[in-house]
Amino acid sequence: MKQLNKYFLLMIGLSLLVSCKNDDGPNVTPPRDRQEVYDENLTEIETYLQSTYMTLDGNMNVTIDSIPDGGTQVSVWDQTDYPLQFVTVKNDTRRNLLTDGRIDDDVDYKLYYIVLDEGAGVTPTSVDSTFTAYKGWNLSNVVFDQNNSGFWFSFPESNISAISGYRQILSKIKTASGSTMGPNGFVNYQNYGNVIVFIPSGLAYFNGGRPNIGIYKPIVFQIKLFALKERNHDADGVLSKYEDLNTNNDYFDDDTDGDKVPDFLDIDDDGDGVATKTEIIQSNDGNGNITYYSFFDIPFCPGNMIRKHLDPSCN
Repeated sequence: MKQLNKYFLLMIGLSLLVSCKNDDGPNVTPPRDRQEVYDENLTEIETYLQSTYMTLDGNMNVTIDSIPDGGTQVSVWDQTDYPLQFVTVKNDTRRNLLTDGRIDDDVDYKLYYIVLDEGAGVTPTSVDSTFTAYKGWNLSNVVFDQNNSGFWFSFPESNISAISGYRQILSKIKTASGSTMGPNGFVNYQNYGNVIVFIPSGLAYFNGGRPNIGIYKPIVFQIKLFALKERNHDADGVLSKYEDLNTNNDYFDDDTDGDKVPDFLDIDDDGDGVATKTEIIQSNDGNGNITYYSFFDIPFCPGNMIRKHLDPSCN
């Protein structure tokens, strides 16, 4: 029964490429070599950065335009007010939710980005739900999607998950420091993270066509990170953020019992036949009044520094 419960969590149909909004559905063509496409995309992105300039309005909304012939505008590449940076990442898109379920993509992607405001709240983990506003456009500066009020994305749920390049850049900014309710009923956020990211198609829609994007085309997003929700995906009493045992922000490579179900989706982390939620009970008066240990108070097993819910020899 334990295995049925665990694998029920894993039978979520994961789309390889999930858009922020895709009403028309993808038009998929046979995939090309990922490294070859990335090499082309990198050239396209760097050419774009060197041949365009950006302006910001009073609300820190960016507009990027081509530098005209003879223009004196400073390129996005060369401007220093908001320095262009990059991080190298792997594609974290998944075929399924098992530990070995990441798609076959060995490319090291250079993800260029510009932080307009770091934000004053907290940085999300990869498994937090995030509330973001965004605008997305192609390298011809045609907008293909926009949401100014904010939308909740969650990972790894495919129907409400953003593309890999969008998700991964959120680790470079923080949530808002606070919020107030405006007279029009809309929430106003203060000191939120604000980032522009230039995404190769391998971290976006790759061979899945989208209106105003096309196949194998890089895209750009401006993202404003308003808020996050911490998750407990397997409802085992331990927040998912505490189940990244090696602290590398990859929650799929932590599998205490070796059953290919990552701990953050596993109702019995150590595979001893006793549910994690049962192992972290602090007190139970027998009348339905149960108190659970907070994560940092979960006892260690005698003689080692392993918390009891992660050691099958102690429960």
